[in-house]
Amino acid sequence: MTAVTSRDLTAVPVVLLDLDGTVVESAPGILTALEHAFAACGEEHPGAERLQSFIGPPLVDSFRSELGMDAERAEALRLAYTDHYLAEGYTFSVPYAGMTELISGLRADGRTVAIATNKPETTARRVLEHQGLAADLDLIGGTDLAAGRTHKAQVIASVLERLGVSAADGAVMVGDRLHDAEGAAVHGLDAVLVGWGYGGDAERAADLPYAATVPELHRMLRG
Repeated sequence: MTAVTSRDLTAVPVVLLDLDGTVVESAPGILTALEHAFAACGEEHPGAERLQSFIGPPLVDSFRSELGMDAERAEALRLAYTDHYLAEGYTFSVPYAGMTELISGLRADGRTVAIATNKPETTARRVLEHQGLAADLDLIGGTDLAAGRTHKAQVIASVLERLGVSAADGAVMVGDRLHDAEGAAVHGLDAVLVGWGYGGDAERAADLPYAATVPELHRMLRG
């Protein structure tokens, strides 16, 4: 897959960015919290490769679909994970090289830049504030169980609404997993998959614009 697209994304006014695996390298904190959760709940460890696959999609969905857990066990595991992650795991996230500069450059170009993540919105804000990136973004959008916002398509809808824009105004979703592109497709948005996050063969094989490196994404979005 090559970093090309039939559409000129340098003219798209709104750029939505996934967080984990796109803006920040968050695996160390997430994996440590997952290890803690499986041990604390007495659940069998699923193995390192499968544990890594849980980064990005909604955790409860992954626990149920990948491990066959019922709703109660999956929610208990999510809560144990969350307690550990909020205590220390979020501090391990660091921006990928070049992403801070890309965000600043897009804003300097007059583009609107927002986060659209499956991470709980309050947690995403905590991560970005810890890294000093929150002020560089127009909006930080994430999941919210109380509001019934649990999947990427719902997050994107919320972000667009709060920004006061629609798909017709022009927006692109950038992420490292297919669910980012699938969520964008629900709203008729362009999507770009990136190669430095937590995606695998399915993402690389998808018939979608693909940026293997941050400089490639920079050229795709800014020219």
